[in-house]
Amino acid sequence: MFSESLGGQILVGVTVASIVGIGGWVLGRATAPAEPPSLEITPESVTAQVGLDTEFNATADPDVTTLTWRVAGQPVGRSHVAQCDAVAAQLMCRFLVPGTYSISATATTANDLEVTRHSSVSVVFPDRYYTVFIQNPDRQVRSDAYRVLLRRIDWVRVQQSITPLILLYDPDKGRNVFAADTVFDPEFEGVDVLQGLKLRIPRFAEPARGLVVSALEALGVTVTEIPYAEAILSIERGAVDGGFVTLGDPTIDLLDADLGDMRAE
Repeated sequence: MFSESLGGQILVGVTVASIVGIGGWVLGRATAPAEPPSLEITPESVTAQVGLDTEFNATADPDVTTLTWRVAGQPVGRSHVAQCDAVAAQLMCRFLVPGTYSISATATTANDLEVTRHSSVSVVFPDRYYTVFIQNPDRQVRSDAYRVLLRRIDWVRVQQSITPLILLYDPDKGRNVFAADTVFDPEFEGVDVLQGLKLRIPRFAEPARGLVVSALEALGVTVTEIPYAEAILSIERGAVDGGFVTLGDPTIDLLDADLGDMRAE
């Protein structure tokens, strides 16, 4: 009887231990933390030129429901260093300010699991810029002309469709500025200073061409289109009063610059 009792105790003990073991295994499986989704950004690091488009792509698990991009710590559309457009797993940015910035993507699943990955971009100045040069011996006239050009053309939209960066002189700031940072003001006054001028522009693609030509013609400017390489020669010969030329050094003061500071393509 003792042995049977002992056997029963042993049997019960083994059975209870087995049940507890199985329960613990099931409980462990049920409470194990779910893993976040996988996510990669390419390129992991890249060097980009100011004014040129740079593309980033994200690769994530199929169960990811949302993908959010940030540029230099800011949501897409709010960054002051770049103009970006995010479409699903692709981010396209045109950087406006040199420096080193972080590009991040955050992937989130339906059950709110998320992961963030980062990429680094070093933005440098290009080796050339576009600018508008006005040939006039009167410094005040040139200053007034640059002021009108700065306000009456929608340079932000023009820059979005032109690869090289556009620099313009801002008389109110006393320095060169990026065209993409200007504020378009179609009601800006003092436009008579451009009346009767002859300016030559390159053969821009649309919509840049239409934006520039329509604005200049509305200001009384006669516009002709020629290649960049011929613009400087035309100004030197006095055939036109100015136009778009290329500039190698962004630190040159455009108000006091002469044709010797410009260059042909």
